[in-house]
Amino acid sequence: MSNATHLHQKSNPRLAPCFTAEQKAFIDGLNLPAVMAINVAAQDDTPHLQTKSDRWEYVRLGRIHVLIFDLPPEWNKLLKVLLIKYASGHLAPLSSVKFVEIKSAIKTLEKVSYGTFSKWLEVCAAGEVRGYFEVKSITRYLIRMGFPDFDIDDLDSLVRLPVPNTSDPFLRYQDVEAAMPTHFKNLIVNRLVEFGTPEGLSTLSDKELKDISVLAISYAVGCRPQQFAKLIGGSVKLHAMNHRTGLKRYLIAVPLVKQSAVTDSTTPVALSSEIGRIIDEYKKRFEIEDGDTLYPYNGDKNRSLSQQMHQSLNDALLFIQPDEVKLAIANEQMDTPAYTLYDFRHNIGHSMAMLNASAEEIAMVLGHASTVAASYYIQATPDIALLKHKALGSNPVWKGMMGLLLTGYSVDETEWDGYFVSGIIRGILIKRVGGCERHQRLCHLQKVRSCYGCFYFRPFKDISKHKKVLDIMTEELIDLVDVSHEGQGILNPLIDTATQTKNEIEMVINRLEGGFR
Repeated sequence: MSNATHLHQKSNPRLAPCFTAEQKAFIDGLNLPAVMAINVAAQDDTPHLQTKSDRWEYVRLGRIHVLIFDLPPEWNKLLKVLLIKYASGHLAPLSSVKFVEIKSAIKTLEKVSYGTFSKWLEVCAAGEVRGYFEVKSITRYLIRMGFPDFDIDDLDSLVRLPVPNTSDPFLRYQDVEAAMPTHFKNLIVNRLVEFGTPEGLSTLSDKELKDISVLAISYAVGCRPQQFAKLIGGSVKLHAMNHRTGLKRYLIAVPLVKQSAVTDSTTPVALSSEIGRIIDEYKKRFEIEDGDTLYPYNGDKNRSLSQQMHQSLNDALLFIQPDEVKLAIANEQMDTPAYTLYDFRHNIGHSMAMLNASAEEIAMVLGHASTVAASYYIQATPDIALLKHKALGSNPVWKGMMGLLLTGYSVDETEWDGYFVSGIIRGILIKRVGGCERHQRLCHLQKVRSCYGCFYFRPFKDISKHKKVLDIMTEELIDLVDVSHEGQGILNPLIDTATQTKNEIEMVINRLEGGFR
């Protein structure tokens, strides 16, 4: 009898495991959005469904999917919340077949904990049990939610679990969730630039400033909770400054982690001036000296520093969302975004590997004492590259369309009375392609070029101007590709940036031509 077969016969397949009193209380406190929005991939797809019913039915790519919630009430509510998070994270709802596989897996578990879920995944990877990647996804969401018996630090071990040795290469693409879609990273960068100015910093409360500082460090270097505990005021310092331009360069001393002995060793990593200014302001307001702990633990016995950092990170992610998204979340029409410090950490490792960084460079930025973990990121690079175009259930075109959430509604130029967007691209003056609703008087992003992915941007309905910008960006992209090939720099990050900008312009044009707002 195989391990997988034994696992399935250990418990009654008709019953789901019972929750503890703490878990039941957690589920009772969960907010179940009244509507689950679905990113449609075809004209006849179902755009949303009501979550109150225990029978979900939707059309996706010409096929009807029916999801029946026939488990105990607590399980039904938890599964509904998890499926909403799955649809948001994968930009596609879970199919009816995969849903049945998840329910079958749940019925084999003796109790609900990370230990039982990880054990199921290990046995599944060695056998022929279906549903591995879907169960792994919901395990990830349970960790992010802070579900009882699922610790935040478990996410670090989850990503290292073995995967099924399948002959179908497309199956393993499902193992990598689009945890950091491009438009989401653009949102973070744009907001850090916005709040990294004196004017932007003055608008932040003390709590908002602390939350933003945690987000900034997480996005820049991907610190673990243990590394946050080691940071002191002197860990972030001004390294150089150009007095003529006012530009500053900061360094952060990243503490090494997972060492065999206690050590104070650190690795210096460069920080942008915007992030440096955010940390400077944070230290100033909270009166943190060079020798003081940067993020002190308040002694809360019920919440570890890891949980407090996780909460600050997610509070910041909610704070930087556009007003429309905040309103949808408040009206229970959209799920609240939830990420962990480890999500940002793995994003750093994968991003550096995709840019052809060496294992030593990745280990240095992440604060590793060896290159073992960094080598995993490099080995996974081919899978990640293919994932961008072939991941099951994630259409790259519609994944890019999500970026339109960060661009405002179109307006007529004659009716606009706010800031106008004009700028120079490749020596050509582009006048009034749209309006800007930014709250600050000055914008520190590059005009026109950076506007098409910004939610403050209100494109004017004159398509000819946008097509002119598209032509210029297309020429720039072609030149970048030619230069990179001649210099053997095929992984030039500027190519990705130019491609992304070109796609953002194309999506705005398509939206205007289609008559959408």
